[in-house]
Amino acid sequence: MEPWEEIKTIWHADRRAAIMWLGAGLMTSIPLPLLAARTERGRSWGGFATPPVWRPIEVATGDTLIVPAKVSGVAIDAVLDSGSGASIISKPLAAKLGLTNLEPRRINGLGGKAPVGLVRNVAVMLDTHATVLPSAVVADLGAVSAAFGRPIDMILGSDVLAGGCLALDFTTRRFAFEKTASFVGGPEWTVLPLGHGAKRELFVLASIAGLDPVPLMLDFGSSSALMLSSAYIEAHSVLVGKTVSTAALGGVEGVQIVKAFVADKVSLGALSSALVPALALDRWTSVSTVGNVGMPLLGQFDIVLDVSQGQLWLRSAPPRARLPMLKDRSGLGLAASTTDLTVVHVASGSPADRAGWAVGEQVVAVDGRPIDSSYTRGLLWQWRYGPAGSRVTLKLANGTTRVLKLADYY
Repeated sequence: MEPWEEIKTIWHADRRAAIMWLGAGLMTSIPLPLLAARTERGRSWGGFATPPVWRPIEVATGDTLIVPAKVSGVAIDAVLDSGSGASIISKPLAAKLGLTNLEPRRINGLGGKAPVGLVRNVAVMLDTHATVLPSAVVADLGAVSAAFGRPIDMILGSDVLAGGCLALDFTTRRFAFEKTASFVGGPEWTVLPLGHGAKRELFVLASIAGLDPVPLMLDFGSSSALMLSSAYIEAHSVLVGKTVSTAALGGVEGVQIVKAFVADKVSLGALSSALVPALALDRWTSVSTVGNVGMPLLGQFDIVLDVSQGQLWLRSAPPRARLPMLKDRSGLGLAASTTDLTVVHVASGSPADRAGWAVGEQVVAVDGRPIDSSYTRGLLWQWRYGPAGSRVTLKLANGTTRVLKLADYY
């Protein structure tokens, strides 16, 4: 099977403030906690054979990793996505590079297939490591770029990450891409073996709520902390006694409405996280995994990923350095543009549902601040994740104003 045949490409309307047709995050930086930066800067990364060369990384809307890279010598911004078997190039970048001889293909998403183009022999450089990809996918990233207010050129999949050893340090917002087999962690690190599924997806074993470990796709590109197939959830009665709502989840293959809930505990080896926001999917196409673990959960740890060696190393990050596992308390799934936020889903039983919100309504201002291109770059997008009981004033395109009281609804 070719790498392009397994491309995890999703968006989660309940989590993101834009339609994510190909799994990219919103391009907004979360300020690094100053206390964590001052007190934890000296954390040791001595497991490397030689000191790693660190580069800054952008953490977008709390959980999406943006790095500088080059494609055919052209400098770009790229999203790191271990859940995509092949790298994805935007159509404008492909045209700029003269990659016009596209081979028609259909790729696998989480819930189905979609048509794309395929190009051959693409030169990619991440940090100082150069590789020539035998193939890469060309797809439309326009919706993502428009929502971000800046171009998204490329999504770097596991085909690129397999060329080295990736270290992610969330305390100081930096990454290193060193030679494969260059890291051996000390006693403070937990090492997990990487599996390869039937569709080349990377996976690790994880325990849900104390149950036996199961294979979950390792998915740096997912803004959902945890996804599980409905078949697994039903077989193990995971939702019994839980409050459950809905969310909109989509990708190149279309949109599906999924269940939203909170998992009591998720364990990766000896490391556990409690109260993890999760989704249950009826359509799960992977035959080798029963779900995936995304960056909000993985971002609780320092990470070293060595795909070629089949190893994932994790170490608990300082609390103030961990990526946020954000939980929506509005019930509004929103698609962002430079002028408004369009409602694409209203979660069942949520504050928005109880207040009578409807799909298609447009928000033009939040707490008196108009929606513009800065919405996804500053902190305004975080309004949906505020404390329960908070009140947010929303102005609609028709001139009316509504006050929405945030609450936990799942």
